[in-house]
Amino acid sequence: MHLENKTIVITGASKGLGREIAIRLSQKKANMILAARTAALLQQVKAEIENLTGKTPLTIPCDISSEDDVSSMAVQINKNFQHIDVLVNNAGFADYQLSENLSNQGMRRHFEVNFFGAYYCIKALLPFLKQSDSGYILNIGSLFSRIALAENSVYAAAKFALAGFSEGLRQELKPSGIGVGLFLPGPIRTSFRENRGNTSLEIPKALMLAPQKVAATAEKMIRRQKKQVILSTWMLLALKARYG
Repeated sequence: MHLENKTIVITGASKGLGREIAIRLSQKKANMILAARTAALLQQVKAEIENLTGKTPLTIPCDISSEDDVSSMAVQINKNFQHIDVLVNNAGFADYQLSENLSNQGMRRHFEVNFFGAYYCIKALLPFLKQSDSGYILNIGSLFSRIALAENSVYAAAKFALAGFSEGLRQELKPSGIGVGLFLPGPIRTSFRENRGNTSLEIPKALMLAPQKVAATAEKMIRRQKKQVILSTWMLLALKARYG
């Protein structure tokens, strides 16, 4: 897939990996639609992209765990674009605690953002993807979709659910010509690591990935419409050796 003039939606685009992907793809002359909860941070990314490319992305404040917010996002997209080519479900949430210490509300929040949020976005935007001649959905999962550790069991469960859904959805959408990719990166050096609650679970810095490298891999997945990429297999083996 050539990215020039392709219309790409990214959730969780105001910081971390979502921001890195947004900036990277905007420099490939794609039409960017950026969604995130925090309007002020979205405006910062918007200004950065404008300075880099001269193009203005469409920014939409949206809590993807809210069906109403996602429906409103779809309405705004419909007012500006006839179709979209790529949906990147990147928004995520983690509060690493022992499951017995995590509130029921906290447990639900993991699934509302990491699973249901992606589901809502796919369902709302699928009609726009079906209007593309090269539609592609990239779900950002986690290496923890393949290994669960103490204190991230609920986060891992939500990501396991996203992985299973992605694999089934790929088969469902095959007749429509829409690809579904599942990206499973290891821990990334972003603010997401800093905002995951009080936890004793520490991943060695040597095992953490640079966000620029992860964003570059996401771009390759979109270009090649890859089904699944683990970044990386050696890290998965190292985590299993250390914590398994």
